[in-house]
Amino acid sequence: MNYTYFYKNKFDHLDKFSEASANKYDLFISAYNESTRVRKVYDNIEASTKHWLVLPEYQFEEIEITHLEQPCFNYSDKIDWDEDEIILDYYENNKKMIGSSNIAIDITGLLRPYIVFLIRFLHSKNFRKVDFIYSEPYEYAKKEDTEFSLDYFKIREIKGCLGSHNPETNNDILFLGSGYDYERMIVVAKEKKEARKIQLLGFPSLQADMFQQNILKSYKAEEDAFSGEFDLDSSNIILSPASDPFVTAQYLSDYIKGKEFTNLYLCPLSTKSQTLGIAIFFINECLEKPASIIFPFCKKYSRETSTGISKVWIYTVEFP
Repeated sequence: MNYTYFYKNKFDHLDKFSEASANKYDLFISAYNESTRVRKVYDNIEASTKHWLVLPEYQFEEIEITHLEQPCFNYSDKIDWDEDEIILDYYENNKKMIGSSNIAIDITGLLRPYIVFLIRFLHSKNFRKVDFIYSEPYEYAKKEDTEFSLDYFKIREIKGCLGSHNPETNNDILFLGSGYDYERMIVVAKEKKEARKIQLLGFPSLQADMFQQNILKSYKAEEDAFSGEFDLDSSNIILSPASDPFVTAQYLSDYIKGKEFTNLYLCPLSTKSQTLGIAIFFINECLEKPASIIFPFCKKYSRETSTGISKVWIYTVEFP
């Protein structure tokens, strides 16, 4: 499969994005946070029905979301639910509409485990294709010091993405999508200390200075982890466009082709576009292999981490 044949479209202006979505979607789904990007895409997309999802990790109080348009599916009190339980509950409540609609899903406010499970779930339900939307920021609020996640508590597989693994670990590979959350990179690297670590970095980055900020975080992770956890040698790095899930999936596919390994682990801590690419690669090439997508789960995520909106992407994912 050549993933680069998948369709994508970039919009530098919201009015052009709005025109492109006119008369196209029956249902639009977006996860609410306080990002300007999330709000502007919601307001500018044309869709017959729009749904808000409110995830528990953003920890909104009821009074803070009374302004949201209905229907709004508020899971703020479901702090003990995993990503699969929330997606499945939403699906069961909207099964008829989802099954018969042209759908667009904004991944800008969705947390990475939800993005991955959603791809896995839609594949299991035999969806043919779905449009995923992502809006890029002008910049992150505190540059490389921007805090995205808080209250880390465990590493586990993302639901639906646990493979049947070999007991031997002498030739394990860990693809580590490297982003700004360097503390999470460290705990994953330590968890899979015997694996060869391949860092997936976003280049070209979303903005010119973001690659430098990302590299700073990677070096910080290398310094803080014990010896041997990271290697920034070019042979252990994949450079893939931060905004292109399909090129990301292709590069992962190309890297693994013909290679023997005992176990394969993927950890999406880079951009959400690259997270989408990791999930696409997984459902197409990893379901029958000793492969899993793992993630360092946190109880809380920042509601707003960026300023402005620079462009909007539509990615059309076609399922096998």
